[in-house]
Amino acid sequence: MQGLKFRETNMIEILRESLNKLSHPDQVTIQLKSFLKDETVWIDHEQMATVFFDLSRNAVEAMPDGGSLTIMVDGDEKQVAIKITDTGVGIAEENKALLFTPFFTTKPVGDGTGLGLPQAFASVKAHHGDISIESNADPKKGPTGTTVKITLPRRQILRNKESKMIVHEEEEE
Repeated sequence: MQGLKFRETNMIEILRESLNKLSHPDQVTIQLKSFLKDETVWIDHEQMATVFFDLSRNAVEAMPDGGSLTIMVDGDEKQVAIKITDTGVGIAEENKALLFTPFFTTKPVGDGTGLGLPQAFASVKAHHGDISIESNADPKKGPTGTTVKITLPRRQILRNKESKMIVHEEEEE
């Protein structure tokens, strides 16, 4: 991963930006619900916007016959929690263990690289956050669909308290 560019950002603006780039059929409804009192977080704006766009696109693609995509945001003074839920076809049980494996995809050749979820995982972990996926693909077990849960700290804490600086001085001739 390239170096992260952390800055204070409005979480809801990032999500809206990601959703505005998303093309979706009319039979897919999208809702963004925020329960945040403070919408600011300290993250890499571009990287997390890409994560939210990719996850939302996956959700829309999982609803070929329509459905709903709901993004809920909540949190406290230490972290923000984002839930991206779709009413799509769900993820087959045998594929769940492979979701974050690079190049694993269930899409036809040419339609996906299998890098979206591994990149989302890496981005969230680089922010010292967590990501998990719950899904049901069996209508006999209840409504089908998938929920991706992401938690991110509001502020980044330097994990390594000791650091070294190397100064190189050029000699004058």
